[in-house]
Amino acid sequence: MTRTCARRLLLALCLALPAGCGTSPPTHYHALSRPDDALPASGQARMLVEILPVAVPEALTRNNLVLTDEAGRVTVMESERWLSSIGDELRQILSDGLWKTARAADTYQAPVSGSAVTLPLFRLAVRLDRFEAVPGRAAMIDASWTLRRLPDGAVQGCRWAGRQPVDGRDAAAAAAALSVASLRLADRIGDSLRHVTAGQGLPCPDESR
Repeated sequence: MTRTCARRLLLALCLALPAGCGTSPPTHYHALSRPDDALPASGQARMLVEILPVAVPEALTRNNLVLTDEAGRVTVMESERWLSSIGDELRQILSDGLWKTARAADTYQAPVSGSAVTLPLFRLAVRLDRFEAVPGRAAMIDASWTLRRLPDGAVQGCRWAGRQPVDGRDAAAAAAALSVASLRLADRIGDSLRHVTAGQGLPCPDESR
């Protein structure tokens, strides 16, 4: 086949495609946190927490949204992406959520003032095991975490598996449901932190919530 014939064949194939050649769907970006979840500007910390980077499985290290259909088939959405890695997105939600629910200031990334060093200090480690959405059905998050009062407190662990309805069949609906489920996870961790601080026995919240 000559070069001219090859070019004519390629052009014909391009014209046969709905969007033509040389084009691709626009990339849409999603965030787990939302503008209305912004932190209040005022308030004093009641405790300090060192929130370690969230541990995620290798399959969840990508920035693409990954959707699952009702038959269990997985699709990596090339044009639907998170603003940053899932681990970073979730860690920010935890940092914001713990401040709101427990007035716990995150010390891992930001130093605290000298007057705050007398506050109770905890270390939080979170592992994300499942982060999945089935459009039109539900978003599922499975996570575990450990809390330890520094410098020498006992390690206490919890686990939570949450489901959130997906009100739609598109990527935006799936991302919104995963966002709500992530906020619920942050609330559960805040509950367990308050239990530990108050010395109220087992720190784990009801998994059905």
